Amino acid sequence: MANRNSAYSAPILFKAFAVLEEVAQNQSALGVSDLSRRLEISKSTIYGIANALTELGALRQDKETKKYRLGPTLFRLGNQVLAGVDLRAVVRPFMEQLIEELEETVFIGTFDKNGITIIDKLDSPQDLKISAPIGTRIPVHAGAAGKIFFAHLQEQLLAKILAERPLPQYTEESIIDPGKYRKELDKVRRQGYATDFEEYIQGVNAVSVPILDNRGSMIAALWIVGFSRSLNREKMDRAIRAAITAAAGIKERLKG
Repeated sequence: MANRNSAYSAPILFKAFAVLEEVAQNQSALGVSDLSRRLEISKSTIYGIANALTELGALRQDKETKKYRLGPTLFRLGNQVLAGVDLRAVVRPFMEQLIEELEETVFIGTFDKNGITIIDKLDSPQDLKISAPIGTRIPVHAGAAGKIFFAHLQEQLLAKILAERPLPQYTEESIIDPGKYRKELDKVRRQGYATDFEEYIQGVNAVSVPILDNRGSMIAALWIVGFSRSLNREKMDRAIRAAITAAAGIKERLKG
């Protein structure tokens, strides 16, 4: 966090950012009492800060659990920082082209060690489709997108995350052996894309590609998701080629 000894320090801002950081590390897990206890800030102060941040769209509160998660305002601002452009504005035309060609849901998302955040999506036009709201957090190990992010991590961080969190068995197809998972990540690095055949959700397939900035650093992932009866192995081959083409086009656009 910023230097608290600044001559122009505004204590409430430090507290607000402390709330945001704590929520970011514990999405949908903390309410007012939890934040008050963790941050050692009074409940009344936390309540006021959380209400203000919710009104601004920086936080969202679940109506039933009363727990908080990050809101769309932060995703919008974060996207504008990436490469000095609005990443979603660059990627959206490519997502539209993928929807037109494949008629399957397309997501883009960003990653931290605690999860993957969906920052934009276009739903399949089919009646039965896979969907999730913008701002949704999914597990770090989630299918094709998880593989793409892990494949681009520095070895030290990758080893740390895999050591701290055993590979979960979401379905019978999930890879739970660390050695096999690392071999899968090696394959992802070589081929430039990741696939998921019912490994994260039963009956759902996906393909994911990295979005690289003008320095070749990964800043997000794009993934295409559909029910296995629609996004079958034959269509997956088309989706892989289309996703790779889209990723190359996005990288060129980001250079400009």
